[in-house]
Amino acid sequence: MNLVRRLLVLAVVLAQALTPCAGYAGEAGGGDISTPDKVVDKGIAALLKLQQPNGSFDAGAGITSLCGMALLSGGHTPTRGAHQGPSKRALDFVLASQDKVSGYLGADQGNMYSHGFATLYLAECYGMSPEPGLRRALEAAIDLIHRSQNSEGGWRYQPAPVDADISVTICQVMALRAAFNIGVGSEASQKSITNAITYVRRCANGDGSFSYQAGGGGGWGTNGAEGIPRCAAGTMSLIGSGITDLSDSVLGPAMRFLRTHVGDHLQGRGDYYWYGQYYAAQALFHSPEIKDWDAYWAKAWPTISRLQEADGLWSRSDSVGPAYNTAMALIILQIPNNYLPIFQR
Repeated sequence: MNLVRRLLVLAVVLAQALTPCAGYAGEAGGGDISTPDKVVDKGIAALLKLQQPNGSFDAGAGITSLCGMALLSGGHTPTRGAHQGPSKRALDFVLASQDKVSGYLGADQGNMYSHGFATLYLAECYGMSPEPGLRRALEAAIDLIHRSQNSEGGWRYQPAPVDADISVTICQVMALRAAFNIGVGSEASQKSITNAITYVRRCANGDGSFSYQAGGGGGWGTNGAEGIPRCAAGTMSLIGSGITDLSDSVLGPAMRFLRTHVGDHLQGRGDYYWYGQYYAAQALFHSPEIKDWDAYWAKAWPTISRLQEADGLWSRSDSVGPAYNTAMALIILQIPNNYLPIFQR
């Protein structure tokens, strides 16, 4: 982040008196707020302590890929950077986890969330450091996504074209888009993305919220702060597919919903904290209205900083584990770096 932008952010925060946020964020164990860079450095150091000798972060390919993305977001690639060694070991673990026949990357955790995150990670690694073996693995992973898309245009937990929900669908859309951006996937990915847009639009409720599945209507997980994870997933699905016009009948209301409720979700009201913030941050960063990101960032980095524990990890919320929470927090905090190709404006 350049100095001018950081000073602007600090000015906004100081104008708010730098008082601890109420509720969830105010109860964090991190104490005083440091700059984002200091928080990230502390978080990276803590995350690396979780890495196992085999390159994993005490988890399967999906979470290890998110940890790898956290490293990539700071410029620590498998071929360069201060933490090049841990980054390469993470990539090697993910590659070794892939089924050599099907291309599946979710077997160790049993779902397409893992496959989507891991495929996205492979695409980002290849975009930064192209090499033939990595491309072959990425192509196999993308082919599996093509085969697993169901007739509605979405994906669900298993690598089979049977069912769909919006939370798994966004993971595949971002993987497809990242790979397509670097020349992997071609016309088959274009078709898959087009069909995915149709599915996401069918999940939209008209008020900016999204149902978990097409035709599901409102209910729990849709309104207010609870609706942020689904809204963020739907919004980023559209933006990741190239839809950025705020006059769009789905994107426009979705962005308004995010602006209205993301702050409450940031304070811990609603579930799926890190998943929701991960996609909300991306959507607001890519919003056609730059003020959307500025408003979010001014609140997000101090809040996330306060949630950091004394040991450098983010151990609270989502019940997935500190590696997942910490990776998500670090990715969000490093979005302004613009290092990851998929996050670049």
